[in-house]
Amino acid sequence: MLEARLEWAQDVAAALMEYVDYPDVNLPSRDYKEPEQITNEDIEKAACECRDLWRLGRSAIQDSALAVEGAGVILVREETGVAQIEGLSAWSEVLGRPLILLSADKDNGYRSRFDLAHEIGHLVLHRHIQRTTDSARHKLMEQQAHRFAGAFLLPAETFVSEVRVPPTLDDLLLLKRRWGVSAAAIIMRLKALELLDEDGALVLFKRRSARWGAKSEPGDEDRRPEQPRLLRRTIDLLAEEKVMPLEAIPRHIGLAAGDVEALAGLPEGYFQGKTNVVEFARLKATQKQVDDQPARGNKVVPFRPVSKS
Repeated sequence: MLEARLEWAQDVAAALMEYVDYPDVNLPSRDYKEPEQITNEDIEKAACECRDLWRLGRSAIQDSALAVEGAGVILVREETGVAQIEGLSAWSEVLGRPLILLSADKDNGYRSRFDLAHEIGHLVLHRHIQRTTDSARHKLMEQQAHRFAGAFLLPAETFVSEVRVPPTLDDLLLLKRRWGVSAAAIIMRLKALELLDEDGALVLFKRRSARWGAKSEPGDEDRRPEQPRLLRRTIDLLAEEKVMPLEAIPRHIGLAAGDVEALAGLPEGYFQGKTNVVEFARLKATQKQVDDQPARGNKVVPFRPVSKS
């Protein structure tokens, strides 16, 4: 079902590409054919390269969804009803760019950020590796995507300088708010960086579970999940520029209005009544438009840069 939703997201993006230019794809390139080829050092370097390409520096990322869409990735976030799967990603030959679908079932901004970074890890590290039904191989690829997410969100050279070892649970909560990453993910990152050994990480996990429970942490409600913008603002632009009537857009895409609204992050009933418009992409120019208005040309409306702290 989720793969079908991802295909529908591809259909939405492909139909809109007839009228707008999306940001260029800007991801690190890796050509691994087997997950066994990938070392921990490779993963750390790939995560750092991703930050460098996106000009994120080494500080906490303010809005990872904005950064991902700015790199040309089609991002969808919707409720799936499938608790076991928190995200899905694939490279699209039709679009020539990757897509990510994130589950919105758990309204937790900290976990959502990690899920998004995890899927970026798959797109970068495993692009040329075929899917597998072998459980051990699948587990290895999941571990590698987890390591990438930790390295991307908590870069070693700056994150380590802020950690007191061994950390208390209160220390973890401060780091959680500072970096936008759950305490559980921070423990795993400290273990990956060998600042905690297996026993030290286990002790912290046991304390965490005894004090807070296994499924939630203090402050989970403080950070709202970051929202995709690209598809929504592209549809806004088409309507604002009167490229086609609002109600005609779902018919052009070939999906029901409710499905387009869900996949593009539009409010329910959007196609029955216009809401606020915010430009995000640029309309493609016809040759006649270029000839008629040589002095004006087309101006790209860029993503706002990701702020750094």
